[in-house]
Amino acid sequence: MAGAATTVITPPVGVDLCGFGNRPGPSDGVHDDLQAAALYVEAGQRAILMTADLIGIDPESMRWVRDRIAEATDVPGANVMLTCSHTHAGPAMPCIYHLGDPDAQYIESLRQKLAAVAIEAWRRRAPARWAAGRAPVQVGINRREARGTEIALGENPLGVCGKHVDAVRVESPDGAPLAIWMCHPAHAVVMGGDNTLISADWPGYARQAVEQMYPGAVALFAQGCCGNINCNWRNGWDVAERLGVMLAEAVREALEDVPATADAQVAVASETVALPLQDPPPADEARADLQVAVQAREEGWDEANYGVRMMLDGGVAWCEQIVELAAREATGLTLDYEVQVVRVGDLAVVGLPGEVFVEYALNIEAASPCAQTAVAAYTNDSVGYVPTAAAYDEGGYEVLTAIRYYGKTMLAPETEGVILDAAKRLLSAACGGN
Repeated sequence: MAGAATTVITPPVGVDLCGFGNRPGPSDGVHDDLQAAALYVEAGQRAILMTADLIGIDPESMRWVRDRIAEATDVPGANVMLTCSHTHAGPAMPCIYHLGDPDAQYIESLRQKLAAVAIEAWRRRAPARWAAGRAPVQVGINRREARGTEIALGENPLGVCGKHVDAVRVESPDGAPLAIWMCHPAHAVVMGGDNTLISADWPGYARQAVEQMYPGAVALFAQGCCGNINCNWRNGWDVAERLGVMLAEAVREALEDVPATADAQVAVASETVALPLQDPPPADEARADLQVAVQAREEGWDEANYGVRMMLDGGVAWCEQIVELAAREATGLTLDYEVQVVRVGDLAVVGLPGEVFVEYALNIEAASPCAQTAVAAYTNDSVGYVPTAAAYDEGGYEVLTAIRYYGKTMLAPETEGVILDAAKRLLSAACGGN
């Protein structure tokens, strides 16, 4: 059984956008609508795969959406997986600080729409067939470029990257397309910080192209583990369209020769693990960092634009939090982190919160007992960057700087082992009998 639905979640013009720190101002127009979609699947267990054109989802909103879905359907909240596209031309969300102020009215409306689209997909449930496949494609490029002794945000064509798309086709018994779900890792940043138009960026074009290829289908784009992967080409709506069409053509290649079947088993498994956080620095060092942030704000304020002023305020606010942690000598800090697996037949979808490095996906896929495994990041929560253990010695933005937009200390290098072990356990539980 399956059902699919989609809805527009475009915010009102004038909301702050999120993802870049140098915006000249709030949004001043809509280039293309943002969408959320849901795919309900049932074969033994029930699950709902959701996607949304958002930078990320905060845990409070996720709990609210799951609770509403559970109240209105027979799908447990724990069996709902929501993956965001991580568009950097979408509304500010409560999961990222100091890169735009969230609009409270929009967030309330968004929650209602997310729950409603999932409930509608459940209501549309009917007998269905499914097929899954994989095809080569590379929209992204590793962005951790070595410049001298430092790692900078740039281009590293020799670095590890995601080079395939995972795709699922769901159709009615007579072959009419119902939904196409796809997953591929590449930051949605074709349009840069100077853009003030609301947009789904290149994933939006991918959705549009897929729906043109499969008339009547709801297209769902799940962002992969692109914490260290940017889209390979930048700047220009024509570039965003070209990348979207590139992915759509790979989706068609992945699915065109795969026969659909009604045979399936749906299984869901999840586990919340405690990820170790780094201890704050000594109190004297934390206070010195705060003074540097205060001075930077004072010296840079007059020349700063709308977005940079938010960042300057944010740098001070984050340092104040670290001073408080250091003053009470906080240690042994942890972060709750949900790892989730939804299995449909011999396909497993692994959902991981945060800006996860692509190596996680490759390692999870290689160790999975399922015939095909897709790993989606930006799922169910937003916890900041999740680097590999090796990246900590290398440094760089994802390891050293970005944490100030998430309001805590940085994850510890041991995180990688904890997440990979949890994914292995859950895949064994969900897929081991396949």
